[in-house]
Amino acid sequence: MSVLSALEYYFFYPSFFLTVIFPGLIFTLIFLLVTIWFERKAAAIVQLRYGPYYASKRIGGLLQLFADAIKFVFSEIIIPNGVNQTLYALSPILVVIFAFLPLGLIPLSTIPQQGSILSVYHNLFYDNVIHQSVLVPFFTQYNLIAIIALESLYPILVVFLAWNTNNRFAVVGAIREAYLSVSYDVLLIISTLALAIEYHTLDVAKIVVSGIPGFIANPIAAFVFLVAMLIGSSRFPFEIVEAETELVIGPYTEYSGFLFVLTMAGSYVANLVYAILFVDLFIGGWLPFTGFVGAVFTVFKAAIVVFFAVFLRSVYGRYRIDQALRGSWKYFFPLALASLILGVVVGYLWIR
Repeated sequence: MSVLSALEYYFFYPSFFLTVIFPGLIFTLIFLLVTIWFERKAAAIVQLRYGPYYASKRIGGLLQLFADAIKFVFSEIIIPNGVNQTLYALSPILVVIFAFLPLGLIPLSTIPQQGSILSVYHNLFYDNVIHQSVLVPFFTQYNLIAIIALESLYPILVVFLAWNTNNRFAVVGAIREAYLSVSYDVLLIISTLALAIEYHTLDVAKIVVSGIPGFIANPIAAFVFLVAMLIGSSRFPFEIVEAETELVIGPYTEYSGFLFVLTMAGSYVANLVYAILFVDLFIGGWLPFTGFVGAVFTVFKAAIVVFFAVFLRSVYGRYRIDQALRGSWKYFFPLALASLILGVVVGYLWIR
């Protein structure tokens, strides 16, 4: 193997390429910038906010986006007195890492045996359940339960982050966010369990290659999962603890500069990860494509879901915490149970 071939082999090795390049860290960083730009432009158009129109109007306000990014990155990081400086700086990094980790388990496509630049890895990522090779950074047949388990750690890290700031307002904000997340994690787990029972598997790839999108087999679970996804990633109308118009911004009150950017990036990364999982479970994943084209198609559909989620900021008001909790237990919890029953029935009568 020549040096060039070796470089090509390791560059496109799924565990590296998907984690670092696409849709890994580099793509996610660019995607976050585009998402924030879209969120601001959509809100400006719908709500007649003229501010974003003034800077670089001819190119859609892109320069304003980069100016804001540079301002945040080079802003002074102010560390409060009486905190453990190491834990204070480490907490936002852990939030982003644990928001990003589930991406390493979500299948993005299949690897054809021939005809793709990824075909050399066909035997290394072979899935005995679907008898095809799966394009995923780390393969396990129980990836569905592992993804949900990793996502459930996110509220714990938010509480940990706020606790390290030694600020009572931040702790109260973190508890409120954890309270909401736990309430809606129940919906997420039940709707996912409904899909697992319906398709008789914990392998996300098997659900995709069945050829029956989840929103057709179980539309109730799709709706419940979408709502739980919005609250899980703190999107409107559930951005309750991060009220920009109030004096504090929930668990992130004491963070500034680049550390504040990391705390905000965590929710956007979580939104992207949830969207990719939603695409795989309910919108057919990469089908009808395979290989790298299939991965691009999966991420493209996930991007549409993310843009829909951030667009809600423009048209929806923010719920109060009591309204959100009442909605969870009074309305969505019975719907989640209905999706579970539907999953059992459809799984027994239709999907084998």
